[in-house]
Order: sequence, then structure tokens, then C-alpha cells
Amino acid sequence: MNIPSFRVKPGDKVVVREGSRKMARINSALDSAERRGIPSWLELQREQFTGTVKAMPVREEITLPIQEQLIVEFYSR
Repeated sequence: MNIPSFRVKPGDKVVVREGSRKMARINSALDSAERRGIPSWLELQREQFTGTVKAMPVREEITLPIQEQLIVEFYSR
């Protein structure tokens, strides 16, 4: 998939393509995610460059400072 806003659902597996596995941005993002901690609703297999969506997150599990109203306003234009 090459659409950043693609909607995943529980059970979906996300795999980084073989050619992209050596990209610095990909490895940096994986390192950063491991430092922050992997949310309980995701499962990461770092060595295989795969992740699985175990469940949809609930608002209480999201620790980033997100203002949902700004997202709604942006996409409702």
C-alpha cells in the first residue's frame, strides 16, 4: 500500500517492502517507536519489518497530544 491515510482494521498486517528496509527514515522511525514504547493495540516484529493491528485504539490509549477537533476541521474543508 502506498497511501498514508489507508485505514487498517484489527488483524491487518503491515509489511515494509524489501527494498525499503535499508532506508534510514524507516529504521529511524522503528527505533523511535521502540524508544517511545509500542502501544498495546499494535504488535511489532522488528526483525521482519512487520506490524500487526491487534485492536483499534481507544482514546485513553493514545498518549500523544492530539486535538481531534482540528483534524475534523481540516478534513471537512
